[in-house]
Amino acid sequence: MEIIFGAIMLLGLAYLLLLILGGGGESFDLGMDGVLESSPLGGLFGLESPDVGEAGGLGCGVIAAFLAGFGAVGLTGTLAGWNALVILGAALAFGLVLGRLVVGLLRFVIAQQGTRVFSSDDLIGLSGRVTIDSPAGKTGEVIVEGEQILKYPVKEVNDAPLRRGDIVEVVDVDGRFLRVKKKRAGS
Repeated sequence: MEIIFGAIMLLGLAYLLLLILGGGGESFDLGMDGVLESSPLGGLFGLESPDVGEAGGLGCGVIAAFLAGFGAVGLTGTLAGWNALVILGAALAFGLVLGRLVVGLLRFVIAQQGTRVFSSDDLIGLSGRVTIDSPAGKTGEVIVEGEQILKYPVKEVNDAPLRRGDIVEVVDVDGRFLRVKKKRAGS
């Protein structure tokens, strides 16, 4: 039993280390990130909450944490001479608790790193200010201010020239270019 629990613990620890140290776990991606979320086990680990957002796809990290915790307690219990049922119960409980802690920690880290980026639909209807003069039919540049200040390449829909300071409205997104309509001339 020591060998089995030791192997389970080492497997979980090795995968966790690969994930933590430079994302090396991506080369061993088994395509299991969404598996837990659609299974009854997802609720045990806290993956079925409506506020998952970008924290979805934590399946492999949670499985690795569970395996490391399960194996560590199983190995400890086996070496201490505990009853087999006590070992299994304690190992399962510790693995589940460790898995939930990892989900909470990873959600916190993802929330700290995440910044809202405008999608195409969010940009349509926003106003921006032209930063560089551009002749008729040529590409210019506009600053769109919201939660962030972002610059985009633009083309005027009627091929009108754009002057620095002009206020424009975004009417369409064409690839990386915003298609804009002049609202008023700048000062």
